[in-house]
Amino acid sequence: MTKTPAAAPNARPVLDLSRSSFEKTLDIFGAMGLLFMIAMIAFYWSSLPERIPSHFGGSGRPEAWSGKSMLLVLPSISAVLYTGLTVLSRYPHIYNYAWPITPQNAATQYRLARQMVIVLKTEIVWIFAYLDWQTIQTALGHAQGLGQAFLPIFLLIIFGSLGFYLYKGFQAR
Repeated sequence: MTKTPAAAPNARPVLDLSRSSFEKTLDIFGAMGLLFMIAMIAFYWSSLPERIPSHFGGSGRPEAWSGKSMLLVLPSISAVLYTGLTVLSRYPHIYNYAWPITPQNAATQYRLARQMVIVLKTEIVWIFAYLDWQTIQTALGHAQGLGQAFLPIFLLIIFGSLGFYLYKGFQAR
């Protein structure tokens, strides 16, 4: 179903696009990441020391230490991001696009942009889960930090996904 507000010249069509099974699966996987973080923190809470790593440098080694309540920051941020990006994914017609959206390309562009938001949401949740996991492992003396490969891998994941969807969107313009 297409709805275009009459008052706005050059308004983009508002389409009611069903979610793909891939998008539904990613949403479930992202929610599982949130639950994993909460369960992991609850499981390890009593065995954690009072001071845990709260900041890691570019080398992946801890550079600052704080109280263990800092472990709750990433799940909280993840929950807010997950909720906000889930709501945002329902309104792809309001996104900024690098090329004009026309009635002919709107459905494809909207699907690609919505899928990109869902992919990024899921990646961020699981990256935050990894950060909490490594923070716990470092606090317990089972690890020395995130490792030197964390930052390049993190950047590759996020920017790789962005690049992939921008390329697909460019092809579909």
